[in-house]
Amino acid sequence: MAAELPSGKNIFVVWAPDSDAPGTLEQRMKVAPAHGAKLGADPSNRVAGPLFTPESLTGGGTKIYGSLFLLEAATLEEVKEKVEQDLYWTSGVWDKSKLTILPFLQRSGSVKLV
Repeated sequence: MAAELPSGKNIFVVWAPDSDAPGTLEQRMKVAPAHGAKLGADPSNRVAGPLFTPESLTGGGTKIYGSLFLLEAATLEEVKEKVEQDLYWTSGVWDKSKLTILPFLQRSGSVKLV
């Protein structure tokens, strides 16, 4: 059974795993303040933050795995454009071959379109 997405603004989930190239964590930390400031000032940003490995919760050392965020936009192309302008994209923090953008139909919770 197919779900019907609303017309107009939609929410998109962006899953952006970090690159496994040497120096990725250092690059992430270097550009994190500017990345966060720009994303925080973007009115289309609904939720954003880093993802951690499961071992980070059990004393295995805190390790960032990537980023997850929800963006409000009319089209997938609009989201792709925002992602490709992000500092984590342009500075090589994210693994571009694994980054995934999917439309999200909210059924419950507090993330609301404005």
